[in-house]
Amino acid sequence: MPVSLNLDDLPAPGHQRVLVAVLPTPADLTRAAEEGWYRVPVARAPAQMGADYLAFYQTGAFAPADRWQIATLAAVRRVSIARRVDLLPAEPQHPRAHDEYYRIELGPLWRLPQPIPSRRLRRITFIPTTLARLLSAREINDLWDKGTAQDRLWSALLNAGLEAERQVPWDEPPDDDVADLDDVWGVAETPGQPPIDFALYGRSGRVAVIYAADLAAPLPATVSPRSLREAGDQRYALAAAGWTPVFLDPEHCWRQPDACLREITQALAQVQDAKE
Repeated sequence: MPVSLNLDDLPAPGHQRVLVAVLPTPADLTRAAEEGWYRVPVARAPAQMGADYLAFYQTGAFAPADRWQIATLAAVRRVSIARRVDLLPAEPQHPRAHDEYYRIELGPLWRLPQPIPSRRLRRITFIPTTLARLLSAREINDLWDKGTAQDRLWSALLNAGLEAERQVPWDEPPDDDVADLDDVWGVAETPGQPPIDFALYGRSGRVAVIYAADLAAPLPATVSPRSLREAGDQRYALAAAGWTPVFLDPEHCWRQPDACLREITQALAQVQDAKE
């Protein structure tokens, strides 16, 4: 099982690549620790697959003290491709038995000095981050590396006491609906539905903040909801999915983060009774 991480075993934390992956059940943790490998379907692998380390997020299937957190880390030694049936010969009848998988060979599994919790107990698929971010993170949202402009707004939200989640899928699947590692990677970005950069929640609704300069300008009064729907516009689609959308110009938010913060707080007021 995992051993305590000695920071002397690691290089000075910097831009070393870390991919946060999911362990749906304790059995998956046992396999990673005892057999030293992890699998990802080739057809559904994340775009940023290369990594120096894997860190593992533990779902609601774990014991109460261990669930909904990143608790372990391992160095990536080698990556190869094999069929699932060759990786798991005891399961020849699995529906994906002949699909190709990345077999990620791991070094010893280390226990992080402090687990990194998910504040909203959200479902995680994968998060590309860096070793420096991982070892300094206080919660899951600190891991996202989406550029300085987004980090600046993230800091402004925290300083304003506004709780937000980063990189949230439109449909927000629950954490506990996947018990098979082969299904975890099926939750990925949907074409036309890029992840919501910042999601904020009130008791009467939720706000989706997306950095998109081309959508940040106010709509002309002549534009109708029907025309937006027919054009497949994200503004209409997000509203139809139950979100109050706020589109922001990244350059504007870089120059005037307080102005962007005001737009977000005004949207929160619209959904009423926002959580503190």
